[in-house]
Amino acid sequence: MLHGRAAELAEVHGLLTETRGGRSSLLVVQGEAGSGKTALLRQVAADAHDFRVLRCTGVESEAELPFAALHLLLHDDLDRLDALPGPQAGALRAAFGLADAPGVDRFLVGLATLTLLSEIAAEVPVLCLVDDAQWLDRASLDALLFAGRRLGAEGVMLLLGARPDDRDIGFSGLRVRQLPALSDSAAAALLAERAPELAPHLRDTLIAEAEGNPLALIELAAALRAGDPVPGRPPTVTTALSTAGRRVLDGFGVQTERLPRETRMALLVAAAEGAGELGVVVDAMARIGLFPNDFGPAETAGLVAVTNAAVTFRHPLIRSAVYGRSAVADRITVHRALADALSAPEFVDRRAWHLAAATIGFDEKAADAMEAAALRADRRGGYAAGAAAHERAARLTADPVLRGKRLAAAAMGARDSGQLDLAAALAEEAATLGGDPPTLARLAWVRARVEFERGTPRRASGMLLEGAEALYGFDQEEAAKMLIEVVRMAYFADDAPHLGRVIDLIDNLSLATDHPLAAMLAASAILARLQCDGLTARVPPLSDIVHRIDPTPLGVTIGNLAIHGAFLQMIVGEVDEGWARTSRILVEARERGMIGGLPHILLQHAQAALFSGRLQDALRTASEGVQVAEDTGQLNSAANLRAVLALITATTGDEDTCVTAATSSIDRGAERHSSSVALAHLALATLELSHGRYNAALERLSSVPTQLRRHPTFGLLSPPEWAEAAARSGAGERAAEMMATYERWAAGRDNPVVHANVHRCRALLGPDEEAEVNYLSAIRLYDEVNRPMARARTALLYGEWLRRVRRRSDAREPLRAAVRAFEQIGARAWAERARTELRATGESVAPASQPRGQDQLTPQELQVVRLAATGLSNRDIGAQLFISPRTVGYHLYKAFPKLGVAGRHELAALDLA
Repeated sequence: MLHGRAAELAEVHGLLTETRGGRSSLLVVQGEAGSGKTALLRQVAADAHDFRVLRCTGVESEAELPFAALHLLLHDDLDRLDALPGPQAGALRAAFGLADAPGVDRFLVGLATLTLLSEIAAEVPVLCLVDDAQWLDRASLDALLFAGRRLGAEGVMLLLGARPDDRDIGFSGLRVRQLPALSDSAAAALLAERAPELAPHLRDTLIAEAEGNPLALIELAAALRAGDPVPGRPPTVTTALSTAGRRVLDGFGVQTERLPRETRMALLVAAAEGAGELGVVVDAMARIGLFPNDFGPAETAGLVAVTNAAVTFRHPLIRSAVYGRSAVADRITVHRALADALSAPEFVDRRAWHLAAATIGFDEKAADAMEAAALRADRRGGYAAGAAAHERAARLTADPVLRGKRLAAAAMGARDSGQLDLAAALAEEAATLGGDPPTLARLAWVRARVEFERGTPRRASGMLLEGAEALYGFDQEEAAKMLIEVVRMAYFADDAPHLGRVIDLIDNLSLATDHPLAAMLAASAILARLQCDGLTARVPPLSDIVHRIDPTPLGVTIGNLAIHGAFLQMIVGEVDEGWARTSRILVEARERGMIGGLPHILLQHAQAALFSGRLQDALRTASEGVQVAEDTGQLNSAANLRAVLALITATTGDEDTCVTAATSSIDRGAERHSSSVALAHLALATLELSHGRYNAALERLSSVPTQLRRHPTFGLLSPPEWAEAAARSGAGERAAEMMATYERWAAGRDNPVVHANVHRCRALLGPDEEAEVNYLSAIRLYDEVNRPMARARTALLYGEWLRRVRRRSDAREPLRAAVRAFEQIGARAWAERARTELRATGESVAPASQPRGQDQLTPQELQVVRLAATGLSNRDIGAQLFISPRTVGYHLYKAFPKLGVAGRHELAALDLA
């Protein structure tokens, strides 16, 4: 019976009930060693008699074996892999060593895990029990947590037990239940059950000493029955210890020290082996003169249980006590024996780790074995395990240059597994060892990408510049790629003083003019000059250069280079072309399962959708991007996406979402990604304008720091907002400087959007006699380049102006057009502002039309419905959206009533634009 855990059991039973009904959940139960996590999981398993129960337990010695725990959890169901989408099945096969698939996206393994659990749950509810999650190998934990964060309507419950850990192991944002200390009454009830013979004064002493730790109570009571000193009876050593867990650990240590030396050595072999495989343990024991019956005294003492196949410690703390109290020489002897016992090919990675553990100092043979294990882990997508193995290989390597290369490989693996702090530390250490230019360049990539995601783009681009300079005279093509990325990273900064150096390097590269990177390099140099000098920069037009960008001859169809090309298209106003390019890139990234690279693609895709008037597409894309960025730990990318989401919802009129997203982006972006801060401020100003709050909009724009105002994002997008806010506030002079700068910039541009913006601003800020021609010119240019939102806003401004100059009947047509356009786009607040203005002309205006069915859908429901309308199966939709097929079915079930349809066969007839 569990004592003192009624609240925890009630919570878990509630989740089990939801799971029986088809919903899914994840719960982490955290508590110190001995707090009862394992007992709780055992009780839940007994209560879930109608579930398929899958289990695994983290083993400290297997923490560096990639996907070991995940394989243990899923191995009985691997015959279902053929039911998974191809990339997902391939990812799991590669993870488990069943096939070769180099470069597997680690998040794709998590998605495959989710889909496989969904397949099992189609037959019976599934309960996954994971004990000692803090000791899972990183690859397995990442896969399970990724799957857990995306659980929806599969009928799966994931229950993890874990000790508190100083490391960030991925539980942030999850539902976590802390196991508290037992109350005195619950502790007394436990002692009454386990040690009823205790006298009251001894019972009270044990309750005080155990501090509410159930295992401490049980072990201290057992020690008392065995005649051992009890903490609390002077003189004792254990009363000076600070935690109950340490008391229990020391108590186990005392027990093991009383055993015969042969038994202690047998326990050390089992502790070092870790997996509990009796055959391996006995083989290693034989190599150092031990026999199976040497376990006898430990079995009698209740420390281990030995069966025909396994040797199991009664509690993980016993194993810790055995290993922690052993002599270094004994550990070396045991690890060497285990390495010899693991000579079979299937044990090659475990053998490598034991060889390393048996080595003090440098050893090239052990280092080579570890490096080979690291490369195997990398090929399987076990980047965390690969990083650990590369690092261990480096520690065994005497040659500083080779050690630096191995540390560089470890840093890259740590980065690819999301361990960004470790990646940065390893890269910094490797950099101190020097190395050849390619190694230094690899280190620069690692350090820069970690800094870009966790720190500031200014420092990140500077780090990458160092790598580009190292490669400059060695490999100009790779240096060119790095310089392009330097400019891309620096674009997110408010200041990048080293960009002058970047421009010089680009200008002096000796790439041929017809090289696939030449056009992108030239465009990047222009972007760098804009970043340095703002719209006052004297640069040639970008549009002619952007048209020549095509990195596909380099084999680049997705990734940063391809996305950068789409971004440059949008900079020059080619938003439809940018939408088409990012659409192609996104489809390929989804097909290849490149989940880790999705946030940046979704960022550009959302912006292309927004500026081309596809608001619903923009909303679902940005929403998905925020979720994926958070799920994959890309916090700065999440801030950038929230800024875009804020601008989208400012346009749709969703004030609460806009303010929340913008505030979050500003808070995260401060001192980090300044472009997102600029965009978030612009979103809040746009929101104020949508509600006719002109003074508030002007104050918001005016509050943006000068350095941010110079950023190209703000400089290119804000002039129409400045002009409207200033003109409608009666403070046109406050936009004069901005307007002068923008007009000078526009003079040398062949960009219809820029010229349309100029006409719109002139109409607002100039004399009345020139307003009409400017409004009409702006509307014509916006029509030419398909900017429906900008056109509708200009029609609204034109209608407002006509009414103010007493041409009320003339004002009605542009205002009607604005209402129609805003409603079609989904810009509700703007539509209401246009209706208000139309009423002011004396026209009777119908109330806002009822939202269309698709307008009532959540972004993910709309995404699912659109794909279902094309005839895709739930499995194919799930593969594209990185959710389970059953969650796809759940979204369709929720969407059909909103759309007024009975099934998916009716979707094709709907207008889902």
